[in-house]
Amino acid sequence: MIKILKNKNIYIKKIKNANNYDIWLVNGGYIRKNINENFVEYDHHLNHSFVPKNELWVDNETNPDEWIFFIDHMFAELNLVKKTGKNIKEVAGEADVLEKQKREMELKKKHLYKLKNDHKELLGKVRKKFLEKYSNDNVKIWLVDGRMVRNFFFVEYAEGGHDKVYDFIPENEIWIDEILPPEEIKFIIFHELRERNLMIGGKNYREAHKGATLAEDYYRDHPGKLNMKIKKEMENESPRDKTAKYQSFVKIHHP
Repeated sequence: MIKILKNKNIYIKKIKNANNYDIWLVNGGYIRKNINENFVEYDHHLNHSFVPKNELWVDNETNPDEWIFFIDHMFAELNLVKKTGKNIKEVAGEADVLEKQKREMELKKKHLYKLKNDHKELLGKVRKKFLEKYSNDNVKIWLVDGRMVRNFFFVEYAEGGHDKVYDFIPENEIWIDEILPPEEIKFIIFHELRERNLMIGGKNYREAHKGATLAEDYYRDHPGKLNMKIKKEMENESPRDKTAKYQSFVKIHHP
């Protein structure tokens, strides 16, 4: 367990105190480079032991308009664990459902929920910028509106994803949340390319994610080598039969 002593590189500002928890805006990029690359968007001590037990952390590389959803989600998980005696993994799905309901309520108030029934228009609004530099004939990388992805497709979507994991992402596409800073985007692109290549090669999602995470950790410590490695991962992309993407892969389905 890593002990955090109010490291000035981590803590940016206190958002508020609620239910005896100090809710902090933290430096997500620093945490991923120096503590754990799996910290994304928000979390608490039941998922990451380095987060103090009386604190909730929200990544500064997130949309402030979504903080209420993130904070409510964390409290939902903590309360469900306390109420039911289940572990954090067992209650995660229940917290997802509660968050989805709150997001849908907001969409209906803003008269945006109707987009759910027009997939073509929704896809057009979700995709924001095509990253030609990191794309080729076999994989297309897009910057996307992460909030819309969480609103309409999957509340647990964080930072990036690809078609071998998420069935709502079109075939041969990788999506990266546009809110990330440029220097962070490259690490996420590398992670998704590496993970996708490992899955194409026969690894299941858990194996591929672990392999990509370890590789990402290495290149966060050696950023000068990152561009060349991304290029190599792009060269490793190869066309696959549509049925192959469903073999041995863990799919996260759109509810």
